[in-house]
Amino acid sequence: MNRILKTLVAMSLPMAALSPASAHTSLRGASPASGSVLTQAPPQLSLTFLEPARLTSLILVTASGERKLAFAPASSALTFTTLRPRLERGRNEVRWTALSQDGHVIEGSIIIVLRAPG
Repeated sequence: MNRILKTLVAMSLPMAALSPASAHTSLRGASPASGSVLTQAPPQLSLTFLEPARLTSLILVTASGERKLAFAPASSALTFTTLRPRLERGRNEVRWTALSQDGHVIEGSIIIVLRAPG
């Protein structure tokens, strides 16, 4: 019985070494939030992750096509910002790709709708 218990404990040690820090991070939120309906383009767009990540791509997809957005900082951080994203009237999808601290690629998108004022 003692040998079985020792074997079970030894087998469970690698699992105990895993912690939330080794899990992939995810997007905590965006500003403006995904699903926002605005009457004017925001002065900036920010993405905030649960843990530091390295943003590798930020692309704005509109009815007229796709374009890369510049963002800061270029290194690992919790929050990344792009200034004056030049959203178009209608549906705007911001697609992002990031590298989490554990080396895994994570990606997602947020949707922002820009309506005419009034």
